[in-house]
Amino acid sequence: MKKIDLYMIRLFITPFLVIFSTIWVLFMIQFFWSKIDELTGKNIDIFIILKFIYYFGLSIIPLVTPITLLLTSIMMFGDLSENQELIIFKSSGISLFRAMKPILIITIILSIVLYFFSDFVIPKAKMKAKKLGYQISLAHPYLKLKEGFFVNFLPNCFIKIDRKYNNQLHNIFIFFYGKNSLVNTILSKRAIFLSNKKDGYIQFKLINGIFYSENGINDSSYQIVQFDTFIQNFKIPSESSEKEIKYNNDFYYQTLNTKNLIEAIHLLKKEKKNHVFENKIYLSKVQLELQKKFTFPITCIIMFLIGAPLGAIIRKGGIGYPTIMALIIFIIYYILLTITQNKVERYEIYPWIGAWIPNLIFFPVSIWITYHTVMDNFLYIKE
Repeated sequence: MKKIDLYMIRLFITPFLVIFSTIWVLFMIQFFWSKIDELTGKNIDIFIILKFIYYFGLSIIPLVTPITLLLTSIMMFGDLSENQELIIFKSSGISLFRAMKPILIITIILSIVLYFFSDFVIPKAKMKAKKLGYQISLAHPYLKLKEGFFVNFLPNCFIKIDRKYNNQLHNIFIFFYGKNSLVNTILSKRAIFLSNKKDGYIQFKLINGIFYSENGINDSSYQIVQFDTFIQNFKIPSESSEKEIKYNNDFYYQTLNTKNLIEAIHLLKKEKKNHVFENKIYLSKVQLELQKKFTFPITCIIMFLIGAPLGAIIRKGGIGYPTIMALIIFIIYYILLTITQNKVERYEIYPWIGAWIPNLIFFPVSIWITYHTVMDNFLYIKE
């Protein structure tokens, strides 16, 4: 039996590594292509760009691993079935499940490793990526401005623009807190983005707009100034401000490990302001992130239990047919995952439900297809 185990492991390792590398590279190309306008042609150090891409590459490993296991298992057992090797195994008294066993053990080990990788390596990678992104945004703050979206441009400053071209901005909306946390709002038809790094300021030359400002006497009193041209300065944050941004950022929870996530959940539950809707949404995001630490490792096992018997059934190896089958299955899984996570982030369903629904749907399917294939209920080895 040891020879069978070694034989199956040899058949598995090479295609797994090749498929994993290929899918990982495809994800990296897609990421770089989506960020090419932001990362190139802006005099950003090439080493910063490479580091940024490297940290992203680490963060997508939990997503790449399940689809790699699915495709590898379909191809591997499809080849075995197509070449009649499963018939030879059966005639020798070796069941399909016995043939699957060594790869299942490897899959379980990979799942455990993936959990620890997600808990220790990826949070650090995401934190470093955030620091690099912060450095890029300080060096090139213009890159942070997104057409049609409110952007947390600087601490206590939010900006929305309709269109930008070079340093020209159109229909700009600026919301920021001034002295004594007084609210200031600027609406301008056009603006020119300026950066004065020597003096530590970012400047906007605003044209044809209105400036609303609280006067500090009472909450309902505003000062309104209409202007033809107005210069608004924003101070570039210091190192201490960077730390403050890092810990108050809405996505900071993604850089926490399991222990810190549990502590954050307990802290958020104890806060008196937890009844506020926005705080509940943030709590649900943190709880979802905790659940995701465990869902992807389990997904790896499920994908193998679907892929191996499916490959035996379809009796097709190679790249074409197994790839189509794997993509269909994983797209369905990913759509379910996206829908449920979006509902969690909108506080429409409980975080544990949103995180586990795809696995709860696919797990019975994996057990059913494995059982019936092992029991010869499908015609995968019959003439």
